This record gives sequence, structure tokens and C-alpha cells, in this order.
Amino acid sequence: MPSRLALEGPEANFTDTMKTQSSRKNPGSGIGSRPLSRRAFLESSGWTALAASFIRPPVMAGPFTAADFETRVPADKKLDPAWVKSLFDRGVPAVYRWPESRWIGMPIGGIGAGQLYLGGDGRLWHWDIFNQHVNSGSSGPHYAQPLPPVSPVRQGFALRLTQNGKTETRQLDHTGWRHIAFRGEYPIGRVQYDDPESPVSAVLEAFSPFIPLNAEDSSLPATVMEFTLSNRSADPVAIELLGWLENAVCLHSGKGGEGFRRNRVLRQDGLTFLECSVRPAPPMPLPSSGTNAVSGGRPAPPPAPMSQRADFGTLGLALLAAPSGSLPGADLGCVCLQESPGAFRLPDPPRADLLERPLPEKPVGGLARRLTLAPGQSAAAAFVVTWHFPHLQIAGLGNHQGRRYGQRFADALAVAEYVASQWDRLASHTRLWRDTWYDSTLPFWFLDRTMAPTSHLATNTCYWLGNGRFYGWEGVGCCAGTCTHVWHYAHAAARLFPALERALREMADFGPAFDPGSGRIRFRAEHNNHWAVDGQAGVILRTCREHQTSPDDGFLRRVWPRARKAIEFLIAQDAGADGIIDGPQHNTLDADWYGPIAWLSGLYLAALRAGEEMARDIGDGPFAQRCRELFDAGRRNIDARLFNGEYYIQIQDAEHARSVGSYDGCEIDQVLGDSWAGQVALGPILDPGHVRTALRSLWRYNYAPDVGPYREAHKPGRWYALAGEAGLLMCTWPRGDSQRVAEHYDYYFNECMTGFEYQVAGHMLREGLALEGLAIARAIHDRYHPARRNPWNEIECGDHYARAMAAYGVYLAAAGFEYHGPRAHIGFAPSLQAESFRCAFTAAEGWGTCQQRSSTARFESEIQLRWGRLRLRSIALAPRIDAPPARVAVARDRQAVPARLTVQNGRARIELDSEIALAAGETLSIVLT
Repeated sequence: MPSRLALEGPEANFTDTMKTQSSRKNPGSGIGSRPLSRRAFLESSGWTALAASFIRPPVMAGPFTAADFETRVPADKKLDPAWVKSLFDRGVPAVYRWPESRWIGMPIGGIGAGQLYLGGDGRLWHWDIFNQHVNSGSSGPHYAQPLPPVSPVRQGFALRLTQNGKTETRQLDHTGWRHIAFRGEYPIGRVQYDDPESPVSAVLEAFSPFIPLNAEDSSLPATVMEFTLSNRSADPVAIELLGWLENAVCLHSGKGGEGFRRNRVLRQDGLTFLECSVRPAPPMPLPSSGTNAVSGGRPAPPPAPMSQRADFGTLGLALLAAPSGSLPGADLGCVCLQESPGAFRLPDPPRADLLERPLPEKPVGGLARRLTLAPGQSAAAAFVVTWHFPHLQIAGLGNHQGRRYGQRFADALAVAEYVASQWDRLASHTRLWRDTWYDSTLPFWFLDRTMAPTSHLATNTCYWLGNGRFYGWEGVGCCAGTCTHVWHYAHAAARLFPALERALREMADFGPAFDPGSGRIRFRAEHNNHWAVDGQAGVILRTCREHQTSPDDGFLRRVWPRARKAIEFLIAQDAGADGIIDGPQHNTLDADWYGPIAWLSGLYLAALRAGEEMARDIGDGPFAQRCRELFDAGRRNIDARLFNGEYYIQIQDAEHARSVGSYDGCEIDQVLGDSWAGQVALGPILDPGHVRTALRSLWRYNYAPDVGPYREAHKPGRWYALAGEAGLLMCTWPRGDSQRVAEHYDYYFNECMTGFEYQVAGHMLREGLALEGLAIARAIHDRYHPARRNPWNEIECGDHYARAMAAYGVYLAAAGFEYHGPRAHIGFAPSLQAESFRCAFTAAEGWGTCQQRSSTARFESEIQLRWGRLRLRSIALAPRIDAPPARVAVARDRQAVPARLTVQNGRARIELDSEIALAAGETLSIVLT
């Protein structure tokens, strides 16, 4: 065992070149400047500093001896002071260079529109857009053995450079450049290509439009590839930037004799488009005989018409028009590629704009932009890959009308036309969100990690169906039904695209999953006939959240009768009306547990509090009171019966003594009800002092700086943290294994799974355990370093696991964020750097930035809206000044706004005399003295 645990991976400032180019709107704009020598360019662009900054970060912990691991999980984590400091420091953006970045696969398509990766060298790979059901493996094989970056589709980009009579060709991937650097800021990936022997450098900025609160424009089957080329030499250079695409329509089903693959180049104002399609052959006449000539039996059923197959549709590559004044592009219908790396040839003159080849041939077409750059000049060109394969079928869902994008667009050309017509808005708003997210005082690593799992929305874990329903697996192809006991951990979609979560409540949980007679919610909707305690409580809590993220109470009024019935079903499982669930208690660990269980009954209490709040909002006072009385009883009983002085436990049911459970173990979700309550501002569920003690016990007994010794002693279970990696174990038994039942899914307790770890990390931040919470989140971040595996594929039961989107809840906890749209209320209570803090936020109809500063006698806060609108009637803040504030001054863009101040338990509440609605670009300023 190594005596010290090092965290691998480079962190460095990205180049100034990339920062300035990322804000450019026009895909063909050019920037002139004075000529630069090659060395001067390297120094001014930041490449020299970048190359020098690839250093190892501080050691995490140690030194350790064998004695430290006698208890398997050392109580003293021996965290290195330099590493602890790095948890809190702003730091610098992480940049990864090839080949260290070889495992990177950032999902780069639209939400619910298929799965396409951006690689660490800028290549597009994976290409799971053809509606094939891919099961990524319930045991999570791609954790230990990451997917290799391979592609079933030939596609790429290259440069041909001509200067002083000499020509060179470079593919825009790792085969063509000496230096390649990758910076991932989801939803945008940036790749810089450089080589001392090339007169030109290139920067790729790749993304699919991603605009929080605008789900329609964030779910396009489109990937933008915008290249900025810079001439860093002293002489002009002629450039051909070529993109090519193989016709992969009917990639899986197309057979010889069934039709023809067609490539066609179309020219429009603002757009040149290479369209890839299939023209089916005329149907063969059916034999006149009623018997099969070979077998003598009944004739075999004819295959499905090609036009109805899952992989039938269109695929395309668009070149957005160059601006006026630049050289025109060359539009090529069929480019012939040589197989050797870095080589291609451009036909001269261009070939015909229409080409057909019989199946199974797959012709390759291409488009090119030709331009000349003067010394020191830069120019940009944007390509867009679009696809349209609407014939998705998910078994068990009936006629769900395929994919959502199939209802909006006729084909891949229509998608490209939409992107071209809306380019400035789509690109600028996507970049605005990226810039807003990173315009923060929070550490770069923290911002990277809490956003990264949001990319799971753009994988085949998630689907937006043609009938408007949002649907998800647990992980790619694994465990159907948008499982309630998994998805209730995932906070990202609800905060960034609340319309999707509202659709999930109305069209699944309170739709086909719901039993109107009892209020029971099947945790896999159409795919099973069983309920789960945590899933049922989670739906109620999510309903409260979706109400709060709505602009008015319309959603709650629509779902309240069924939401109330769902709460009543949970109450019916509380046989003694003591606030503790009785009977079999199925849960996310895939078994029925028995006896009083703190974490499940704690979730029940949180659901009762959510029910109380929703009932009051809807005007159902008697039901609100009923929920409150049960909550009060349960809070007393759980703390009296199920807290052992260190943590919350489960009491064994004598009639089910051999049933699996945590019993006297220290279990990861033991105070999940309080964690959830913090996400929706319900106040404490269990005794706050006990809860903090339980969280400290999780740190003491479950956080392993190296999971290896524990897993060596407890081998069953899947490995989502390997020996030498840190993680928070699901359950340990500090007082001995006497009650541990090694049956059924008991092996889950040995694992480290990021969704569970995130919920604890966020809860710790809210409870003031900042170091512990950050250390848990950072352990995940380092486990998913690209030198080890894909940072954008957090794995549990399958790739891109839904529960990992709990990471966004850690971010909300760091901000101390609360919001209630119908009440026009917003609040912030940062748990990190509260004296000088800035972060992004989303609301029901807009998003922006909140910042605050405090001194001994003055507290200032600003809410800057950057997109949409924000209705406000009240604001809650947590001023850090020596004495409670007595006065408040509120201004909207320097115009005074009448307001009142109340202060209680260190929290300041500002009530505006009348509701206001901030517009994008406006700022609300608050000063407390």
C-alpha cells in the first residue's frame, strides 16, 4: 500500500486565445492584428505557460502505515494541509493534454436526442444516435475499463495549409498536432491545436445549444463545431478547412439490394448543407404461392419497411455561411479520403452535388471553407452536425410518438436550417450560461464537478418522447421506468429544465405509475407493479420542488389531488401513527427491509413536511394540520428510538431476522430526509444536533482515503472506487458485524456510488461541515480524472447514471439557495466564502448571478439577472456582520425600492412593498447596516 495518496492530473489556466475566442458570436468573423513571430505568438497565446503548468497537484493524505487501516477506515484521515487548502481555493481551470485526455467523452448532443461524444482531441465518437438499445452493463464495467474512443462513423475535420509555395495537411485530431489541450466546461468543450512547425494554430469550441429553462432549444439533435484559425507567422497563409461525414443512415439495418445511400449538397442563404439519406428500392413483388418454397411452411413475414426502421432517417453536415468580405467556401459533395492519418485530397473542380451508391456502401461527403489569413489574423468557421432518427420505440410505453425532435423537425436539414436562422441567439445564450456558471468565487474544480453529471441528460440515459413525456433509464440501457427511488436524488434537471420534471410528475408518476384507488406509485411506472418507500416519498418531495420552481400555482393545482392521495398512502403505512413506517419497506437498495428504519422514516417525515407546505399553498388547512401532527410525532420517536448517540440506525424485526438491512451500521442515507428538506427549504426534520453528529460519524466511519483495505476485507460488490482511490462507503459497522445480514443485495454496502456520496457532501455543506463535504466531492472528482476514466460518465448501474445528477444539489447547498416561484421568493446563505461570494442561480423564468460582500458593519448583496425575468416579493439572506442589521436599502438599477427588514436566527428577510419583475440586464441591490 502506498504511504501517500497522490491525486493525479494537471490544472492550469487555459490560454488567453481560447478565452477571447469563446465570446465570438459570428461564425465567420475575422480579427486583424499586427504580425507576430512564432515564438511571440506562443508566448502571447499562453501556450508556453500552459505547457509549463502541467504539474501534479498536492498529495491528498498520509503518510499511512498498516496500523492506520486496522479498522479498515482510519478515523484520522491525515489529509495533507496543501490538499485541504486546494479544496477551498478558487484555483485555475483544469486543462488536459493528449494523451492524458484520451478517455474523455463529453456528451455533446441535445438533451434526450441521442448520445454523441466529444473526445479529448476534438474528434466526435460513440455516435449512439440510431435508436439501438445499448445496455451499458449493470455491473458498471466501464469504471475499471473505460470505453475506448472509437467511432462507427467516419467523420472528421482537417486543414490544408499553403504558404510560400509549400502545402501541408493536418487532421484536427491527435494525429495532426504536437500539442492538443482540452478544457471541458459543460456544455462547451474547447480544444486547442498547436505545433511549432505549423504557421497556423486552431481552437475548436464544440457544443449543442444549452440554455437553462429553454428545454426546446436545449434538446436539438445538433452539435456545433466552431473552429477559430489564427495565422501566427510573418507571411500570409491560404487555408482549406474541410469537414467530412460518412453516410451512416440505416447503419445497423441496411442490407444490399434494399436501396441507395444518397449524398446531396444544398445551398441556401446562410447555410450550405451536406444531406445524407437513404432512398429505398421499390418493394419486391410478393410470391404468388401461399407457402414458403424452401420450408414448405407458411411464408416468412416481410421485414419492416425501411422507412419505419429505428435507424432510418437523415444525417447531415452544415457549414454556416462566411461573413461578407471573406473568401467563399468550397462546397464538396463527395470527398475522397485516403486511409493514412492526416491525408485527404480535395477534388478540383468540386464533384457533383448529388451522389448515390447502393447499400451497403457508405459514401463520404464533405464541405470546405477556403480563406486566406494575413499575418496575425484570425477567422472562425462553424460546422454543425445534425441528425434526425425519430423512430424510437421503448417497449411498454405504447405509442409514445418516437422522439420529441421528430415532432418539431421534418429532417436533419430542417434542424440545420433552424440552427442557422437562430445562430446568434443559440450560441450567445449557451455561452452566456457557461460564462454565468463560471463567474463565481467557488473553486473551479467544484464548478466542473457539480455541473459535469448534468451532461447525463444528453445521453441515452434520457429521452424526451414525442408525446412530451420525459423518460429515463437508471443508466444507459439499464433498469427501465425513470425509477423513482433513483431519480429523486437527481436535482440537475429540475433546476435547469423544470418543465421536464413537471412533465415527469404529470405524465409518469401521477400517470401510468399511479394507482388512483390507493395512491400507491409504482417505482418503475409501466415496468413493474411494486412501490418503494423512498421512491414514494421522493415523488412527494419532488412535487413540492416542481411547485417551487414554477412561476405560479398552476402545476400544483393540477396534481394536488393525486399528490395528496400519494401522501395518504404513505400515512397508511404508518400503522401506529407514530411517524415511523411499518411493514415491508422496499427501497433503492433493491430489497424489502423490515423494522423501524431511520432513513426511510426520515424521508417519510420530510414528505409530510412537503405535504404540509403544499396543502397550505393550495388552501387545504385540515390536511396541512394532519401532516404536521404526524411529523411532530415522528420527529420525537425517531430521535428517541433510532439515534444511538453517534448515528441513526435500523431496529431488527424479529419476524424477519434474516432480511437484509443496515441495522446497527452507519449507513450513508441515514439522514437523507434532512438532506432533501434542505433542497426545498422545509427546515429541520430530525434533531439538528443529532443530524450533525450523524454526519460526523459518516465522515469518521465511512470516508476512506483509500478504499482498498476495506474492499480487500469485504470483497463482494461492484468496484466504483478502486484500491488507492478515496470514497464514502455505503455502510460500515463500527460496533462489529454481529447484525450484518450477508444475503440478497447486502454487497451494495461495500460500494462507493457517487449519487449517494453527493447527497451527503451537500448535506455536510449545509450543516457547516465544509471540509468534510468538499473532501467527499473532491474524491469523486479525482476518481473521474481523465487519466483514469471519462470525467463525464459517472457510473453506477450502467453508464451516465441518473443518480449522479445529485451533484447539482451539492452546488445548491454551497450557495444556500432557496426559491419559491409562486411566492416570488429567493434566498441565499452561502456555506463557503460567505464574506465575498458570487454564484449563478436559476429560477422559474430566468437566471443570473447573486453576489454578496460583508464587512464588520455592512452587508451588500446584488442579484443580477442575465436571462429571462425574475419576479421578486421577498429575499432571504444570511449577513455576516458583527451585529444584527437594523436597516435595509433596496435599489433596482439605482432606483430605490421600498422594503421592510426582519431578522431572526441570523437570517435577514427583506419584504418588498410590492412585487417587482427584473428583466435581463437589471440588478437588484440590497444593503444591510
